[in-house]
Amino acid sequence: MARSQTRVFTEQTFISGRNVTLQCGNVTDAKWKELIYIVWNISLQGRKCWLGLSPKLDNTCNDGKRLYNTSDGVSLFIPKISIEDEGFYSCDISYKGGSYAVNVSVNVNQLTTRLESENSLRIAICSSTSKKTEPTLHWEPALNYSSNNSSVKNGTSFIVVNRLYLPNEVNISELTCVATYKSESGSVQQNSTLHLTTGPKDIKPSFLLETIAITVGSVCFILVSLAMVYILRRKLYDLSALKMLCCKSKISTTPEDKPPQHMSVCTKPADVEEVEPYASYIQRVNSIYNSSAELFNA
Repeated sequence: MARSQTRVFTEQTFISGRNVTLQCGNVTDAKWKELIYIVWNISLQGRKCWLGLSPKLDNTCNDGKRLYNTSDGVSLFIPKISIEDEGFYSCDISYKGGSYAVNVSVNVNQLTTRLESENSLRIAICSSTSKKTEPTLHWEPALNYSSNNSSVKNGTSFIVVNRLYLPNEVNISELTCVATYKSESGSVQQNSTLHLTTGPKDIKPSFLLETIAITVGSVCFILVSLAMVYILRRKLYDLSALKMLCCKSKISTTPEDKPPQHMSVCTKPADVEEVEPYASYIQRVNSIYNSSAELFNA
């Protein structure tokens, strides 16, 4: 009896941040009692991994992906899918009666919001990256402010950006960007909320660098000013100490340099003879002369 072989090719697009389940066959296709193996081969951007059951579970992805066995068949669960999960997913189920294979090309539409600042004006930016279909973007609540849209096609991807210029008097706390993706089966919407309370992560890098430069410059100016004040105080202190030293050296002179002391009128020096009056001197000399004359006449 020949083994049956079934192979399916699909392409699926998902919204980033949502949980995704990829189906591979069903219970009737894969008879569990005749199961040989089940394996998901995954080729992502820059890396490859696989999850398999043969008969025990092997997992080389180690990024949250898991295998589930449900009433709908064998499925691969991807938690909170992101742009990093884009790639090719190939599921192979082999059992005694045949095999079943599903090849899925997975695309992820990504929507991001951020707040920038330019010339003291806040700018709410919504950016969408999608495959095959170009989305339309709008803000909720609707604001009657200046805005512009730009769209670039890069291969099979569309990059759409909406910029909303917010004046300073806007007093709402948050905005929601809504992306609408149209397809043959209908339209799908994706939301991203932007909080308007600005912080370091919301400020444009150039504005942030300017703020840091001003802050660093102010701190350096204060430090230089304090250093100059300290140096001037030291200079003044050194000059004051030098002046005091000079004054002390002039006041405290040596004993040889001391000026002569003024003597009282009543004090007579030890080495100065007393001068007797001229009249007393004449009288004393005459008395001696007269005594000598009398001796010669006797």
